[in-house]
Amino acid sequence: MTLLRYLILVDQSGASLPQLASRLQETFPFHVTLAEHHCLILMNVEGEALRLPGGKGVAIGTIFPRHGAAKRIDHNDRQWTEELDGPEPLKILRDQYWGGFIAVLARDEGLELIRDPGGAMPCYFMATSTGWAIASDAEALVRAGLLRPRIAWAEMPRYLTAKDLPSTRTAIEGLHELLAGTSIKLGAHASDPSGFWSPWDYVGEADVWDGADMAHRLRRAIDHCAASWASTADQIVSTLSGGLDSSVVVAALARANADQQCITLVTQDRLGDEREYARAMSAHVGAALHEPYFDLADADLSQSVSRHFPKPIGTIHETAYHAAVVRSADGIGADAVFTGNGGDSIFYNSASLRPLFDVLYGQGPGLQALRTFGNICDVTQTSWVSALRETVKFRAVVRRPYVWHRDISMLAADLAADVMTRPATHAWLDSQPKGRPGKIGHVAHLLKVQNHLEGYLRPFGLPMINPLMSQPVMELALSIPTWRMLEGGRDRAVVRLAFADALPPLVRDRRRKGSPSGFAISLILNKEREVRERLFDGVLVRRGLLDAEVLEAAIPKGSVTGRSYVRLLMLLDLEAWISHWQGLES
Repeated sequence: MTLLRYLILVDQSGASLPQLASRLQETFPFHVTLAEHHCLILMNVEGEALRLPGGKGVAIGTIFPRHGAAKRIDHNDRQWTEELDGPEPLKILRDQYWGGFIAVLARDEGLELIRDPGGAMPCYFMATSTGWAIASDAEALVRAGLLRPRIAWAEMPRYLTAKDLPSTRTAIEGLHELLAGTSIKLGAHASDPSGFWSPWDYVGEADVWDGADMAHRLRRAIDHCAASWASTADQIVSTLSGGLDSSVVVAALARANADQQCITLVTQDRLGDEREYARAMSAHVGAALHEPYFDLADADLSQSVSRHFPKPIGTIHETAYHAAVVRSADGIGADAVFTGNGGDSIFYNSASLRPLFDVLYGQGPGLQALRTFGNICDVTQTSWVSALRETVKFRAVVRRPYVWHRDISMLAADLAADVMTRPATHAWLDSQPKGRPGKIGHVAHLLKVQNHLEGYLRPFGLPMINPLMSQPVMELALSIPTWRMLEGGRDRAVVRLAFADALPPLVRDRRRKGSPSGFAISLILNKEREVRERLFDGVLVRRGLLDAEVLEAAIPKGSVTGRSYVRLLMLLDLEAWISHWQGLES
């Protein structure tokens, strides 16, 4: 599998498309896929675009059928030709296919750009003097001379306080992101993006709940999606933390007979040493396991983990994680990295009381509500008395619309006050239904992972695949009532049941998860002087966005208490991101 990059120009000036293609190919060696109807498409890999029949447009990326063999669609697929030869190609693409792709559809009023609901294929767009430019990454637009990489400072408060909330506005002036499951019409003027896929369309409750049947359907969906993605790679390296989600992906890949090796990263402290669980899982499927340690030498504070994004969404210690994964991938000749990312979101692994209120609002007080309350106590290891006390207090919260949490810690006081006057919004939250506080929390969890789906390995040319965030799995998981995910007093209960025979008991039944927090803390402590220099001499303090006194108090001196170190890691990555983009601007 080769990491796909593309550049699309919509030029309405009447310019010669072949001449435009020739000029762009002098900048980087992309292949010309299409040059007609005011549209020029260049890609780094030939054969990654599918023409829609009848001149209806072109789809770029990896597309799988909902039903049938677990392999990608190609030009010779008869089903593709027959199903897309109708008046509503967008509806067919949404309901009959899935994958990681964008599409440019020809409409009477112009072109319509769409991004699939899974969000695996990135899509950034901008207006030009003669039309529009669309690309898989901002660097392609910069190298083509189309985008001047100027930081949009007006957007910085949003990234400082709500970096995980997706937005069409990036932190680079004039550059926008087309969000997953949305489309935009590109005529003389762009329309506002509109959603053609919504999570709320899949939320519902069966008249009769059959847990075994749902577990079977979920297992089948995950297996099919993992096998489909595996068909695009020759050699896979699977990140295996030892937790449930990554183990489920490894198990599904094993069922597909994929050629995979696994990697688990180890910290010096016991909390981040997951080898016992990773070894059990890799042995269970007969896959080789690589066990590198986190290395402080890999944590370069001058290099942002999100430098390739036009949006600062990373934390600096992750550079060490990715460096180790890339070394292992290079060592075994892997052409793709598979992860369990998104599992906590899609299976709503939450310690919230919201599922209890889903039951109360949907069925009223009764036996099911009592069972759910007990399950929540078991999952959170909380006494009934404490949980009841929290439930009474939480009633007022769930009666109000869900509000995205914003982190204003370490911000200058005036900026923090200003930020809180402007709500953080997203179309999925704007249309939240009444009486479903648990599902609203579930959808919010899904939103938190959206910004991270295209992966952090683009600078290394490695595709990062997240099978659990595939569209069919998302839609099925959304249909599961939130309280059913807690049955038996276990989080992610339905997926545990689905893969009960595919996981070793040590992994299937574990209740606590490790964390690389020890490495993150050691990074702050070992590089305290550099941390201080980069933050206090950085742009954020100079521009008055951070409160220097609060920042000073947050930087640990010899030991760490609380979770302020997480905020520091985010701010360090943001400073490095700013330096990267300012370097491109000069």
